[in-house]
Amino acid sequence: MTKEELIKKIGEILKTDLDLNFLAVLKKEELETLIAYIRDRVDQVGEC
Repeated sequence: MTKEELIKKIGEILKTDLDLNFLAVLKKEELETLIAYIRDRVDQVGEC
């Protein structure tokens, strides 16, 4: 995935239309890690 696609995926996971382009300063690997952390947290909240 490109950085742009990863940023779009983060927006989808967070269910937001906010401009997340500020995340473009992160490296691709950092965006992938951020997605993993967000998904893990969303899963934890969903279990409650």
